[in-house]
Amino acid sequence: VFAPGDHASTFGGNPFACAVALTVCQTIERENLLENVQARGEQLRTGLRAIATKHPNLIADVRGWGLINGMELAADSEITAADVVKAALAEGLLLVPAGAKVLRFVPPLIVTAAEVDAALQIVERAIATVNV
Repeated sequence: VFAPGDHASTFGGNPFACAVALTVCQTIERENLLENVQARGEQLRTGLRAIATKHPNLIADVRGWGLINGMELAADSEITAADVVKAALAEGLLLVPAGAKVLRFVPPLIVTAAEVDAALQIVERAIATVNV
């Protein structure tokens, strides 16, 4: 429980912030963004699992929910998430490591099926590049 003075927000709840929040919620609903998140998230996980199947010595797990996904590299592999991130960046795909052995995938809510496919192709090439 917060005591007086422990937590405050100068900007929270003002009319402008509330109008912005309402507009964001309306846009999410009008543009069916949550349906896209579910579809593109499943597409991404399916593709990552297919890549994992091709590299069982390197990839230990694929997990995620919606568009927040991770690909865990095998603990006994010398390859790190940073290695794959660098290889993907060289091809124009920005990934973020989540620790030494996990690649984090967090595309925007408006990502298209074609963009997910292109990203998966880059990830596959990046993994092949570092897994020599």
